[in-house]
Amino acid sequence: MSLDALLRRRRRTFWEDFISSPLVFFARYLYRLFEQSAAESLLSNALDSDSIRVVCISDTHNAHNELPPLDKGDVLIHAGDLTNSGTLEEIRAALGWLNAQTHLHKVFIAGNHDTILADLDSNQRSTLLAQFHGLVYLQDSSTTVNVRGRELVIYGSPQTPRHGSWQFQYPRVHPLEADSSPVWSDIPPIVDVLVTHGPPAQHLDNEGAGCAALLHAVWRTRPALHVFGHIHGARGVERVRWTQVQEVYERISAGLGGWWDLVVMIGEMLRNRIWMMNGREGNGTILVNASALGGLRDEKRRGAIVVDI
Repeated sequence: MSLDALLRRRRRTFWEDFISSPLVFFARYLYRLFEQSAAESLLSNALDSDSIRVVCISDTHNAHNELPPLDKGDVLIHAGDLTNSGTLEEIRAALGWLNAQTHLHKVFIAGNHDTILADLDSNQRSTLLAQFHGLVYLQDSSTTVNVRGRELVIYGSPQTPRHGSWQFQYPRVHPLEADSSPVWSDIPPIVDVLVTHGPPAQHLDNEGAGCAALLHAVWRTRPALHVFGHIHGARGVERVRWTQVQEVYERISAGLGGWWDLVVMIGEMLRNRIWMMNGREGNGTILVNASALGGLRDEKRRGAIVVDI
């Protein structure tokens, strides 16, 4: 399967999922049912005075002028693939649009399509970015922003698992090797917002296109917010709470669990529901796949996703 087909592929039907693996089907269905109420409460409406509003967008692919106007907020994050072919002309146009936005802080990373940002040496890249002084570019690096006296540490990386001959790629890591892989070891232990081009495995990734090593890194760092894109057909918002329910769900979805694991997962879901009813629900991490383009031929134009942290 080509990378474009992978990114744009439609979600499988319930019947197709069931035929593929009844065990994985039930695990994913129950997990989504359990997490649905939490996800629905994440989309922002009225801004709390103590919150920071983060406007998330990704995978605009030269279509930035065709999108709905970006929502107002404190921090604007673009998670890569600003361009289609990665030419200098394309990146200048995309960065000009991004730089013109009115957000106090504007942070972006590259995606696999933004080849010019990999082809330029550090001096050439600095010269290019100096033309857009309102932007902060992250490439396996961090920045700290201040919003109304609160500091946010943001780490960004364009890396994705290898598929074809695109830029910013690394060999895909098997789930059994995720905890020993050095791929994401540069993510600092304390990070508030993680920005990667691709998703972690089993979360907003079209059932398995994400990275197992990245998932392990997110478990390790547990940021307040993780913004990504890359998989256009998996756009959405999810909250993970780092519970045994999540751990077992991820193990089953990766093909490493059995039916007994599903029984354990159901038991933990019931126990966690009681905890939540008693007000013991943790904040966890908000995951956002902010892909702007969608549809089988990328014909859809979708706006930003806004969350408060």
